[in-house]
This record gives sequence, structure tokens and C-alpha cells, in this order.
Amino acid sequence: MRRLFEVGELLSDRNVHVVVTCGTGGVGKTSVSAALAVSAAEAGRHVVLITVDPAKRLATALGLEGLGGEPQPVPGIVGGSLDALMLDMTKTFDDAVRSHAPKNRVDEVLHNPFYKALSTSFSGTQDYMATEMLGQLYEQARATGRWDLIVVDTPPSRSALDFLDAPARLDKLAEGPVLQLLAPSSGPLKLIGAGLSQVTWLISKVIGSKALSDLQVFGAAFETVMGGFRRRAGVVRKLLASPATAFVIVASPRKAALDEARYFVGQLRDRGTTARGVVVNRVSPAVSLSPEAEESLKQQPDAYDWWQTSWVTWRAQKSRMVSSLPVSLPITLARTLEREVTDLDVVRELGLLLVDGAGLAEQDERPVVDV
Repeated sequence: MRRLFEVGELLSDRNVHVVVTCGTGGVGKTSVSAALAVSAAEAGRHVVLITVDPAKRLATALGLEGLGGEPQPVPGIVGGSLDALMLDMTKTFDDAVRSHAPKNRVDEVLHNPFYKALSTSFSGTQDYMATEMLGQLYEQARATGRWDLIVVDTPPSRSALDFLDAPARLDKLAEGPVLQLLAPSSGPLKLIGAGLSQVTWLISKVIGSKALSDLQVFGAAFETVMGGFRRRAGVVRKLLASPATAFVIVASPRKAALDEARYFVGQLRDRGTTARGVVVNRVSPAVSLSPEAEESLKQQPDAYDWWQTSWVTWRAQKSRMVSSLPVSLPITLARTLEREVTDLDVVRELGLLLVDGAGLAEQDERPVVDV
């Protein structure tokens, strides 16, 4: 028998410090992320919610005008606390430099034209910066106790896999030819750092003495910064693979969304981890009626036809869910809300649906009545 995904149990588990939501586009993943964060906060946890998705749906879901790169409190939370932010790739890179570069060289690096050129290119790689941001938040949470749960709203699932793989790929990036070229302990900058007058004279003639000075300043701090990136990526890699992180897959009853959910389950398995459960969002369950109410409804043909259609729709949805999702994977259903998710009250309503839980086995198996 298929198990119910106990969302409330997950959110109350103090051994879980990170919840990562994954899913294809158009399934309400950001709304579910917001609902999980609000539910956890109002159950007494101190939560920070980050969206890696560049769309602005999270701010809308929380009833905020916008989100920036700094955690900002979400008003109206009762119980614990909730902060939210959107990934700002340039700011995240700058913060990494402040964290990893020698303290007396931070300003020189941040204003260095070589850094600006590299950071513009490097910080444009969303998954690397998402890894760094998660690492920053996790380390801040451990150091200050400000948060005990991080909820990550990832981009659509194929991009979410890039996010999961980024910590391991960062090592390969650091060993790549472009970044090794800049490494003062092994690349050409080693010659510059050694002060070989003939080399520095030649390079200064090619790129100019000011550019040479900028390159030397940047090169001196580069390896420390890159080493910091790699250390933090290592922390995140272990965190994502540990029981402290729970992956929640969000789908809808559409076949394409369920197929994508099944694909992501397999990809997680290939990476040595498993999903905690699946939220099937925007389900349209049928309404069960007593025999007496059904007989009464027959007197209203339009309403009776609608009721029968709802059962046809539900049975089709259920059949797709049963055939698409692994039996071993817990599932909870969230019915389609009557309102768009544009304020905290609707997010709270969705959160209550998730926590209360509705499983496939709980729906009446009543056959469709023929007219």
C-alpha cells in the first residue's frame, strides 16, 4: 500500500536543516516552497527561504513587493520566524570574496578590473552561486542560531540537477585551464610573483603597467578566494548528501509533470540519495455523495453531469499517479485552490492542506455512475 507523505512530520523534524523542493515548471513548486516555509515557521521553527529561480513568484506568493539578496523578514508569521531572499549572483560572489580573500586585500580585489571581468562571467553561472549562497546561509545559521531550517526553491528540475552537481563540478572548474592560468603558485603569475624583471617588463609592454599591477593584485588573492569556494562547496556537497537535507518533489496530475518527477527520483537515486516524498499539487478530487444526495442531484441534470465529470477526471488523475510514481515513494495530494497564491493567507491555506495530508488511498473508490 502506498504511504502518505507526512509533511508535518518532516517540518517538525529538528534533525532536518535543509528542505530542497524540485519540480518541473507550472506545478506550483514555488507556492509549495512558500507553504512549507510558512508552515514550519508557524510551528515554531526559524526558517530562511531562498529562491534560486530568477522569476519573482516567491515574492508574490508571500505578498511582498519584491525580494533582494539579503534575508528580509516576512511579516504576519505567528509562532516562529521566516526570512526570505532571492539569489543575487553578483552579490553572492562579492560576499564570497569578503569571506575568503585576505582581509587587507578585499577592497583591492572587489575594485580590480580583472575581478570584475571574472565575476561577471563566473557569477552568471547560477548553480555555482546557488551553492555558495546555501553554504553562506548554512554557516551563518550554525554560527548565530538565527535559523534552524533552510528551504530552497530550485529552478525547474533539469536545472535543479545542475544545482545538485555544482559542488562537485566546482573542483573541476578550479582545476580548469583558465583558472589555472591565473593561479600564482603554478601558472604564469608565478613568474610575475617571483619578480623576474624580463618577464614583467615584457608583459607590461603587452598589457600596460597598470594592467600588470591589477593582475598581480588579483593573482595574489585569487587562490585564497578559490580555495574558500572549494571548501564551502565541500560543506554543501556533504550537507546535500546527508540526512539533514530532505528533497521534496513537486508535481501535478499532468502526465508530463509526473514523468518529470519520476525522472528526478531516478536522478537522485543515481546520486546516492532519495526523495523524502512527492507533493502532487493542483489535484481535482471528486466529491463523494451519499446515495440519498446522489438521487437528489439527479434532479439537477447540469450539476449531476458536472459531478460525474469530476469522477472521470479524478480517476484519470489517480491512474496516472499510480502508474507514474514508484510505490515506495510517499505521496501527499494538494487540491486546486480556489484563489491564486498571491498573499500569505492563501500560502497558509496551502500549507495546512500539505500538513493535514491527503493520500491516494483516502479517496473514495466509488465507480462513475452511468447516465
